[in-house]
Amino acid sequence: MAKKEIDFWWRSQFEDNPTHRPATQVKAHIDGLERFLDLEPRSRVLDLACGSGRQTLELSRRGHRVLGVDSLDAQLSEARAAAKAEKLNAHFLKGDIRQLGYRAEFDAVVNLYSSFGYFAGERDDAKTLEGVYKGMKPGGKLLMDLLNKEWLMRHFEPNLWEQAEDSKGAVVLDQISFNFEKGRLDNHRTVLAQDGGRTPSFVSLRVYTLTELKRLIESAGFLYRRVWGGFDGSAYGMDSRRMIVLAEKPKAEPKPRAVDAGPALAIKIKGRSKSRR
Repeated sequence: MAKKEIDFWWRSQFEDNPTHRPATQVKAHIDGLERFLDLEPRSRVLDLACGSGRQTLELSRRGHRVLGVDSLDAQLSEARAAAKAEKLNAHFLKGDIRQLGYRAEFDAVVNLYSSFGYFAGERDDAKTLEGVYKGMKPGGKLLMDLLNKEWLMRHFEPNLWEQAEDSKGAVVLDQISFNFEKGRLDNHRTVLAQDGGRTPSFVSLRVYTLTELKRLIESAGFLYRRVWGGFDGSAYGMDSRRMIVLAEKPKAEPKPRAVDAGPALAIKIKGRSKSRR
């Protein structure tokens, strides 16, 4: 990576921070999102893994009915307070995105800022998409905004270190590496408090190629529609930092395939004795 790309790379890519993602950028991203999804007024939208909900709130400001789901209390409290202050039609729910429990509720589901792939196994990611599929109305659209693995493989430097200072004056050290066998981007973080205390943590993200993600969303029942390299509508390619994928739930459920009777049943039917008269 170039020097300017290395500085605070993890924070700029994955952390929900107004310093790295200003309001003007969020608005520009929602402009692109609305174009990609072709949303009708007052659409019912689910923001999956919404974080502090800054993009959720922007969707609500534009007249959509929005639900944000995430697992972190602190960020959801911040989002609820902002929605209440502005009297927006946005609601926030703490929950496991693998267990949504909705049925044909949403016109669209969005998953933004590389917030997909944090579970330990691919089966959990597949289960998340299956729940999203059930929760969408027929013809509903799914938009996923992820880090482009092709770009990552071309630009990432192994064992990248970052150092910063948090709001309390503690030093935050990040050691970022990529596990080629598992396809996961790992961050070993250590927070060094001013009193000398050390707090370690670990975050691991599965990074998908377009082919891998397409297989997952189609296995969940979606129809793959298109991919972009940015919210500005730029073309997707190996040098696109982002991978924005559009999929759609079929307007009609596919008909179940006819069950093959198999040779054993066919033989049994053919050899059936005639009834006596």
